Amino acid sequence: MRLKLILLAVLLGGMALAQGRLPEPKGGVTIYVIRPGDSLWKISNRFFDNPLFWPRLWGINPFIDNPNLIYPGEVLSLKPKPPVLPVVKLTPETKLVSLKEIEPPPPVFYYSRGGHEGFISPDEWEHMGTILSSEPPKILLGEGDTVYANVGWDDGVRAGDKFNAFRTSKVVFHPLTGRGVGYKVAMLGEIEISEVLGKKMSSAKITNSLREITRGARIRPTEPFVKEIVLKKGADRLEGFVVETLNNVELSGKGDIVYVDVGEDDAVVPGNTFSIYKLPRKTFDPDAGKTVTITPTLVGKIAILNVRQETSTGIILESTRQIEKGDMASLDF
Repeated sequence: MRLKLILLAVLLGGMALAQGRLPEPKGGVTIYVIRPGDSLWKISNRFFDNPLFWPRLWGINPFIDNPNLIYPGEVLSLKPKPPVLPVVKLTPETKLVSLKEIEPPPPVFYYSRGGHEGFISPDEWEHMGTILSSEPPKILLGEGDTVYANVGWDDGVRAGDKFNAFRTSKVVFHPLTGRGVGYKVAMLGEIEISEVLGKKMSSAKITNSLREITRGARIRPTEPFVKEIVLKKGADRLEGFVVETLNNVELSGKGDIVYVDVGEDDAVVPGNTFSIYKLPRKTFDPDAGKTVTITPTLVGKIAILNVRQETSTGIILESTRQIEKGDMASLDF
């Protein structure tokens, strides 16, 4: 089954490249061994003079599960045909096991609105172009509408290329420290290039609309949406805080999206779960005649859907009380 999935991923990658291929890498290099500090963004810029080609590079290397997590020593193909690696033959061993020895599969969470959750970016998330207008001209755009974007031949764009449409909000500030955490990025939908009309102009069709799209929405090469995650425990103790919500509401409950101030730098990965607590608070005890502390109260649990360098996006799996910005998030390990 795994072999079929790999073959399917390779075939899909080949179809994508047929619609919008990578240019020839510099120096005729066909494979590259990842070094410490590398990212698909940096590698695309190094070999193709354009960091925004990284989704196509990811598409021809289907062994990469998470484009934000690549490791030194892994071998990347820089052209559609993957590098030929030596085949090691293994002699299978037979072992009898009882049902008690077989561990049940880990729980899986499916998020039907994959892509809708957004995330917090440390910057305004570099864009490749902008939606300028539509046919016919109108303010609110949705699935099936034809739009015009200022990307074209100069950007290496071809018919069939796909882009995410998004917008970036004002700065998100930490509810406890007041420092700037980043910009909230809202994913609006996806467009597919219909025809390249010039050096900096293309027509496109909106193929997926997560929310209303307007003229001025920014676009960049599409990233696949995560809809299914395997729930997993963390490796060590980690605590952070809920810093923002998807819909800018004060109180959140089961099924709502929240953002926490821990991410890749803290070894957080999609599928990690966090327990949410109300912070300890002080109150006056009239019988004792002094101020006492009420211990942290468990109020819910979230699962991580999307991880960025310093922040993560989570969905509330359960809650006994409303969850607010400033609540503590403790990694389950």
